[in-house]
Amino acid sequence: MLHHVAVAALFLALSAALPCLAAEESGVPQTPALPPAADGDGAATVAPPLPAAREAGKLPPLAEMITSPFGRRRMPGWLSRRGMVMREHSGLDIRARLGWPVVAFDGGMVSHAGPHGLSGIVVEIRQDDGMTARYAHLQKVLVSAGRRVRRGEAVGLVGCTGRTTGAHLHFGLQNAKGELVDPLPYLRSAEQLLRPAPGQIPAELTPQQCGPVIRGRNGRPARIGDLKTLENYSPPPIPAWGEGR
Repeated sequence: MLHHVAVAALFLALSAALPCLAAEESGVPQTPALPPAADGDGAATVAPPLPAAREAGKLPPLAEMITSPFGRRRMPGWLSRRGMVMREHSGLDIRARLGWPVVAFDGGMVSHAGPHGLSGIVVEIRQDDGMTARYAHLQKVLVSAGRRVRRGEAVGLVGCTGRTTGAHLHFGLQNAKGELVDPLPYLRSAEQLLRPAPGQIPAELTPQQCGPVIRGRNGRPARIGDLKTLENYSPPPIPAWGEGR
């Protein structure tokens, strides 16, 4: 009985949490504070803290900043009777800090700039090469639909909007046929997407967790059993997530 009361008290405390919290450095979610999930669109997963940047004011290698790859993965916050649900992820989740400038991967025409469902605030650019790039979960857009942008031009700021558990950039690509493709082979470094000032880059880029929104199975209010499932969930090592894509 006392255990159930304690878990219920934990639930109430998390529900009242502030909009942005420092994530646990262990890399394993220490609270069940996860929002409802749906197919794709970049729900972030708290990952282990990254090693310090090799040079002050420089971003770590891209491989160390990816918290969730393209393809099939566990969806944070979506529970079934067997635990976390597996779904396809429509892009790359790249760890970042709130307010970091997001820049265009390539030049083209802005086709959308604003709210877009569970993706939060989104900028979509129809690139000159025929591909469409999506930048999701932004805090703010810096461009408008119908405007042409150049490669490397700032198009928005990193945020926590939409369905997300941590500050990050969700970057997705569609080919000319409208098919989702893995963005990773097209990228060489994080600087192709993120351009923070040297003073904005901490020595250790630990997760910056968004305020919790607790939900249970299929988005219903969480029960004690749901909380226990999330508390006991431990994500697999990040390098293993890309296997079998």
